[in-house]
Amino acid sequence: MIELLGLAIISVLVTEWFSPIEEIKEEFAVYTWPIIGKILYCPKCFGLWFGLIVTHDIYSAVIISLLAFTISYLIDLMDKNRYGN
Repeated sequence: MIELLGLAIISVLVTEWFSPIEEIKEEFAVYTWPIIGKILYCPKCFGLWFGLIVTHDIYSAVIISLLAFTISYLIDLMDKNRYGN
């Protein structure tokens, strides 16, 4: 279970929080790419595909996706409470 949580955290970092990856995504305008752009900006989608590639198990991939969504949601909620947006 710890491995799945780690993969979910990596998913959130890649899609939202890691600055060097964010700069690369902005520089190449990845958000305009049809399928890859959506995957690289959505923690649920990235978590599912990343989990499926790493674990080769659909159930583990779904758990990773749900954990990534939950982590992302909690971070957004904490930001709202902290900054009052």
